[in-house]
This record gives sequence, structure tokens and C-alpha cells, in this order.
Amino acid sequence: MEHTQGGKEQTMKSEALGILAALVGAAVGKYSGIHLLIPLVATAIVWWVGKKSLSETKQLFLPAFSVQAGHLSWFAFGLIYIGQIDSNVLDVLVLVVGLAWLILKPGLGPVLLLGAYQAFVLPVNTILFLDADVGTVAHKALLVHIIWRVMALFLMGQAYFTDRCIIR
Repeated sequence: MEHTQGGKEQTMKSEALGILAALVGAAVGKYSGIHLLIPLVATAIVWWVGKKSLSETKQLFLPAFSVQAGHLSWFAFGLIYIGQIDSNVLDVLVLVVGLAWLILKPGLGPVLLLGAYQAFVLPVNTILFLDADVGTVAHKALLVHIIWRVMALFLMGQAYFTDRCIIR
């Protein structure tokens, strides 16, 4: 009887967490608009293609790969849209190299490269976000950058440790 009650409580907690996540996601989407839409759609497309084409082992890294590929797509779109080369080219280069390495040879090396990059840029984005005026284009875009970087770090850690447990 206790087992059933504990399972029911866990289900209720999961449902409440799901509802909270949906509400937060909707609020971020409403606030950020196109700044969320571009990386979100790109992430979903990369994930869908990877799910259809990658081996089971590489699919462990697919969520982390997809989030960062979606972020890369947003950077590339932005560079093309503004029509000039700026410091965001470094983001593009690091992501291209890191993601190619991650998908070709998943493991500690690309996770460390991408993790160090994301961990280095996350505080920079956070400081800029805190200094930006609420409602500005910069504030909206930086919010999405921060969310995508946090997701990337979490998903890379999750994939790496899951991979280590399966392989060893």
C-alpha cells in the first residue's frame, strides 16, 4: 500500500513539475519571441534528424549536440542577418569544431572543450544580461543564450556520465 502511495505522490510531483516547466517555457517564449524560436526550432530539427540517423551510442550525446547545434544555427543566422563578421565568429568556430568532434567521436575530449567554452561564456552572458535593460533586444537574446548554455552544460554532463556507466 505504501509503495502505491509513494508512486502516486511521485506522479503528482512530476505532473506539477511538468506544468511549472510549461508555464516557465511559455513565459520565456512570450518574452523572448524570435530569439527563442530560432534556436528552439533548429534544436528540434537537429534532434529529429539525429534520432533517425545516428547509432544508439551516439544518440546518448544527441540532446547535448542538438541544443548546441541549435545555438550554432542561431549564431550563424545572426551573422548572416547583420552581414558583418564580429566576435560571434569565435562562438561559431568553437561550436563547429566541438560539435564535429562530439558527433564523430563522443567522449571526454569534446565534452571538455564544449564544456569549458560554455562555462567560460555563461558568466559573461549573465553579466551582460544583468546590465541590460529589461525588454530590450539584448536582454531577450541574452536570456535565451543563458538558457541554451545551461542546457548544454547539463546535457553534456548527463550524456558523458551515462556513457561512462554503459561502456565501463
